[in-house]
Amino acid sequence: MKKPFISICIPAYKRAAHLERLLESVRIQTFTDYEVVVSDDSPDDAVTQLIDRYRDLIPIRYWHNIPAAGTPANFNLVMGKATGEWIKIMHDDDWFSSATSLQKFADAARNATCNFIFSACNNIYSGSGKQVNEFLKGWKKKMLEDNTLNLLFLNVIGHPPTTMHRKDDDILYDLNFRWVTDVDFYIRYFIKHPGYVYLDEMLVNIGTDETQVTSSLYKNPRIEVPEYLLLLSRFPSNLLLQHEYVFHCVWNLVRRFHIKSIEMIGELGYNGQLPDHIQDIIDSQNQFPISSSSKQTGRRY
Repeated sequence: MKKPFISICIPAYKRAAHLERLLESVRIQTFTDYEVVVSDDSPDDAVTQLIDRYRDLIPIRYWHNIPAAGTPANFNLVMGKATGEWIKIMHDDDWFSSATSLQKFADAARNATCNFIFSACNNIYSGSGKQVNEFLKGWKKKMLEDNTLNLLFLNVIGHPPTTMHRKDDDILYDLNFRWVTDVDFYIRYFIKHPGYVYLDEMLVNIGTDETQVTSSLYKNPRIEVPEYLLLLSRFPSNLLLQHEYVFHCVWNLVRRFHIKSIEMIGELGYNGQLPDHIQDIIDSQNQFPISSSSKQTGRRY
């Protein structure tokens, strides 16, 4: 059997209604050299029943995980079952913005001399209907072009559904992470496969609501602080002095979570290698009060 050009990989969990919206957006795609691979962590059979309705409509393969694999292990499971040349991860609450979205990814892949493609996207909040468009422009574009490690400061690529990459079974999502999962994956992928193609068009809609895993992790110092420091520990300890944006990543981490000492880092659950000069950053910030406005702000770095 001929292998598909693109594997649309969906790690599913519970939200059958959202998944149906995604599958409908797949069904109408003008590009058809694809397979859909679904790895389902749901505790019930709602997703199973939905998949059964689509088996004659799109090329789809389905696995129900008992027990559930969890995030990000389910990402790895679904990518491992893919047979396509290119991997297109789609979360079950995201969907293609038009019938030609996949065609545009495929055209870029056929013309690319590198192995990674990503597009602009539209974040749509389910509760309010608010929409936030994300494009790679200005200083964000320059930051990514200057050094991939700058993703430690700000993930300008976005969520995995904005991306498509050539299949590489040696690069998977790290099970040690839940918050910096995407950034870690992108950095390791770029180290092995330099370069990217950016499509300046919103080809994917990103569904955003309070049921997502990242919503439960946001602004949680016991998650963010250990994960960022663990990720940084995999690089030379003097990285802060070599890369401006990496320095600002640590500076903002210390400030956002009001870290007053090295001991506090240990209390938050991290006891590994620390970046050089993090004590200097802590000492410097201890000289200045935290304003009430800064206590209320935060962003994903």
